[in-house]
Amino acid sequence: MSKIKCKGTALAQEIASSYVTVAQVISLELPTVESETFEADTLDNTDAGIPYQPTGRTEGGSCSGELFYDPALQGHQALTELLRVPQDENWKITFADAGASTWTFTGAGFSFGGTVALNDGLKGTFSIKLDGIPTYPSGGSAA
Repeated sequence: MSKIKCKGTALAQEIASSYVTVAQVISLELPTVESETFEADTLDNTDAGIPYQPTGRTEGGSCSGELFYDPALQGHQALTELLRVPQDENWKITFADAGASTWTFTGAGFSFGGTVALNDGLKGTFSIKLDGIPTYPSGGSAA
């Protein structure tokens, strides 16, 4: 089982039909995708455990991260433009493994903020609300 190095991983936004890497990303929190369930307990259940059943639906979650923010950088302006003109956007995360695995997803919502601190660079934080679930790579190696 290999360990995938993070350095070289990139987040890209689809702009004008091609993916453009978001510059100066420091960290990414991958989407926490969750299969929805419902409580399936009944009055005649004598077990201590509460049974659950899948609904057949999956919540895509959000992808978030931090970057060194440059308000003059065209790619960073494309991010803040999502706040002014909300729209679905296609995104891609390319991992730094030898096979260049990717996750692609559509973002339905976007948030952006920042931090100005003494003895640090100007930083931005962002979050992308997923519309659906990511497309994961297939055909991986066996554990």
